[in-house]
Amino acid sequence: MQYGLFHGAGVRQCGLGARPFQFSFFPDLLKVIPVSIHVNVLLFSVILVVVTMVGTAFFMYNAFGKPFETLHGPPGLYLLSFISGSCGCLVMILFASELKIHHLSEKIANYKEGTYAYKTQSEKYSTSFWLSKGHC
Repeated sequence: MQYGLFHGAGVRQCGLGARPFQFSFFPDLLKVIPVSIHVNVLLFSVILVVVTMVGTAFFMYNAFGKPFETLHGPPGLYLLSFISGSCGCLVMILFASELKIHHLSEKIANYKEGTYAYKTQSEKYSTSFWLSKGHC
């Protein structure tokens, strides 16, 4: 299984060979997964991006603007960096806990399956997960 924030993919290994499949969290899996944690992951991701962009704008203004007139100075940049880092860590922790605690790999692999139950062999996080890790 490979997970992104909105879409994912997996391969079902069965007697006749591998069967690749794709899934999306919205709207396909709304009945299978807990939506509240995934909405929190998306909310903190948006906060992370906005605060990082504001911090970058403050840095650009302080670095290339009028040198005698700083906007919030170093403590403001430290605060914005701390907030974006905290949001990045929360996104990572919530996304990983969403998968592990609620056993989403098994739920997604067995979604719309009849009598056969698939076991998950490996899980991989897509680029969206590792981009949020870079802020932590």
